[in-house]
Amino acid sequence: MKAAWSPLVVLVAVVLPALVAAPGARGQAPPSYDFQFATVGAVGNAAFNNPSYPFATVSNGRGTVNYEFRMSKLEVTTGQWMEFINTFSTQNAPGFLFQEGPSIWGAQRDPTYFGPGVRFKLKNAPNAAMRPVTGISWRDAAMFCNWLHNGKGSALSAYQNGAYDTSTFTTNPNGTFNDQVAHSPGARYWIPTFDEALKSQHYDPDRYGQGRGGWWLYPNMSDDPPIGGPPGQGQTNAGFGLPFMAEWDIPLGSYPDVVSPWGLLDAAGANSEWNEYIFFDGGDHVERGLKGSFADGGIPLDHANALSSEKPDTHGVRMGLRIVSAVPSPGAAAGLLLAVLAGIVRRRR
Repeated sequence: MKAAWSPLVVLVAVVLPALVAAPGARGQAPPSYDFQFATVGAVGNAAFNNPSYPFATVSNGRGTVNYEFRMSKLEVTTGQWMEFINTFSTQNAPGFLFQEGPSIWGAQRDPTYFGPGVRFKLKNAPNAAMRPVTGISWRDAAMFCNWLHNGKGSALSAYQNGAYDTSTFTTNPNGTFNDQVAHSPGARYWIPTFDEALKSQHYDPDRYGQGRGGWWLYPNMSDDPPIGGPPGQGQTNAGFGLPFMAEWDIPLGSYPDVVSPWGLLDAAGANSEWNEYIFFDGGDHVERGLKGSFADGGIPLDHANALSSEKPDTHGVRMGLRIVSAVPSPGAAAGLLLAVLAGIVRRRR
């Protein structure tokens, strides 16, 4: 005799596998906007360890990440940053810290705009929108993440809180700072942690063969440093210079064959990228970490064991940002199914 299946059992047997297998089964991801994201997996990967490196050893024992996350394949572009800046610079927003970037980014003040505040426009130059934004402080980067977290809103609160509480952005007379140490729980976008930055640039889940993970010393999937030179000749715009600092005019993504194991572009070159790492001095917060080399700068900063730092309110020509975005929890699919089942049971009753 053929078994009789109740509608409830059929729903569990058919819908649950479909939810789990579907690409969107884990729930709604935060909007990508115009970012390209790479999902970094290999949850619980082994930490980096290279005690023979003769310089900094800050990376040894680091780089393990026990969750999936999305890392932007490119650094934040001039076009993306200009949209953010113009939202608030034209409001004379109080507490808005951004200073006009060095002239090497792809935007300039708009001379046809007469206030309030200031407005920026793209330079009349090839690929201006795709030049890396540079000269941003760690605090600027945090406010950008708040703005994304809050759906690119135009209210002042959109940059003041969300991923980071800007009311904590204060500096003591001795130069130490009190900024929120790490992004808030529930943040949708944030400045990479040091472990996230290290893993996304250097850890390869198939380093020694399928499923046999390991670490590369440089972010071009090599233990040899990338070669500086123009696109088509070199592998990065770090390690060489052009007249009038034209190496900074090279748009992001111009070395498409030079990628990290997870598909990140320009991990060598463009800017050194802010992360949440904190350097301490006598227990006080002193500086924030920067990962990677920068245009015209030395290649050794790309080494997995290299890390530089600056104070969080510093605006320097080599400072940029690559952002992290949340990956929804697998529990979202189960929660959706339970909600559906609960509704069916209530209706049947």
